[in-house]
Amino acid sequence: MTKESRAKKAGALERWANEVQPDALVEIDTTELRHLGELAQQRATLDSELREAVLAARRSDHSWSEIGTMLGVSKQAAQRKYGRAASAA
Repeated sequence: MTKESRAKKAGALERWANEVQPDALVEIDTTELRHLGELAQQRATLDSELREAVLAARRSDHSWSEIGTMLGVSKQAAQRKYGRAASAA
C-alpha cells in the first residue's frame, strides 16, 4: 500500500468517524494495527532508499552480481527487481 492510498483510507475513516453515532462505537486496542502501519511506512521508505542505492551502484558501474550479493539475492533477482528502474535512469 502506498503512502497516498493509506492517506485516502485514513481520510475515509476520518469522514466515517465524523458521522458515526457515539453509542455505536466499541473501544478496541489498536496498538498492533498502528504498529503495522508504522512498519509499512518504514518498508516503503526503505524500499525507496534501496532503489536509489541500487541506481547509484549501477551508475558507478557495479555489476548486478555485486549488487545481488550485497542485497543477499542472486544477480537475476536483483536485476529483475531493479533492472527496469536502472535502465530508465
